[in-house]
Amino acid sequence: MHKGPAKNGAVQESGKGNCHGSMVNHAVANVANALPGKHCVYSSLRTSLQRYGVSMAESELFMLCGSMCAEYSGDLKRFGPEKYPEQLQEMAASGGPVIRVEPWAAGVSNEGDLLRVFTSGYGTMLHTSSTTLTYHDVYVKNYPRGHVIELCGLDLQARTAQVNDSFLLDSSGKAMTYVGPARLDDLMQGIIEYAWLVEQPVRLSPGELHTACAHHIRQYVTGQEAIWRDVPSSDEPGNRPEKGTTGKQVKRGDAGYRAFVDDFRLLTDMEDQDFRIYCHEIYYNLRLGSALHLADYAADYCLLHQATLGPQAQHVAELAQSLYADWHKLNLHIYKTGLQLRRHRIPEIMERALNLIERQRYMLEKLMILAEQAAG
Repeated sequence: MHKGPAKNGAVQESGKGNCHGSMVNHAVANVANALPGKHCVYSSLRTSLQRYGVSMAESELFMLCGSMCAEYSGDLKRFGPEKYPEQLQEMAASGGPVIRVEPWAAGVSNEGDLLRVFTSGYGTMLHTSSTTLTYHDVYVKNYPRGHVIELCGLDLQARTAQVNDSFLLDSSGKAMTYVGPARLDDLMQGIIEYAWLVEQPVRLSPGELHTACAHHIRQYVTGQEAIWRDVPSSDEPGNRPEKGTTGKQVKRGDAGYRAFVDDFRLLTDMEDQDFRIYCHEIYYNLRLGSALHLADYAADYCLLHQATLGPQAQHVAELAQSLYADWHKLNLHIYKTGLQLRRHRIPEIMERALNLIERQRYMLEKLMILAEQAAG
């Protein structure tokens, strides 16, 4: 296995083999002015790959991971792409970078594991509970969510990690970046998994990207309507995979969206507090990772690859942009409905959502045809 830090000329304050020493990665400075991303998973992947000379857009990584195939298992609080390890496995299976993921075992895993990975791999990412990211109040004061950041350095003597957070949403919803120190002891309380590139990544050709894109869209349209998977309980901070898992039927892609929206009918019988909570969670899940990101990334992908997708790519991008605007309007409507306890709006919300799902499928089918033709 090649050594990423050596390849990039990292500055080491003590020997690599000393797990009790300090390690500072020079690459922190290289991403200090990086643009904020649109989603923590794909933006952290993007910046990790950039360190090794591979430039890939978030939209390309979203397609490689098959993340348009949102999953639903019957819990209105949980709707979105596959879990983090599965998304990375999909990416590797699609010809993308190979990334190993290890679960963090409380009482077993420690900073020595992180240091060994950090000094022997190509790049390290942490999937962690947001409330342990004490470098910003927006994480500490809000509900715990899973969040992915990049590990850029470790100083075990000072108990400090250097991190790159390329998708930090402030209280107004504005995306920012954070590159700087995090308290290592805080961070270790929330780690769910750590992941690293196991080999030098290679830039895929447009044809390879389009093949993967078409494959995953076909999964969305036709795909596994019902699979069985261990699903973490939604009320666990970070949804740690080793706790509270149950075997549930999971619907994906178009079928998943339809099942999710069909269960909106359950909202009408909820008590006031639950009604507000569930409407907020639906709003959150549509905003991050599923409908809004799907439309946004589809538009980005089409515009980025107009040269190979052909003249119709502009039309598909416009379909996706219009879809994004209408999902955004409906999602705000859902949020306000929860605040105002307007249960009578649910049938109308369901009707509008199903219309958008039809348009979403139509847009993706158009993109799939273009991608298949471009892939040859």
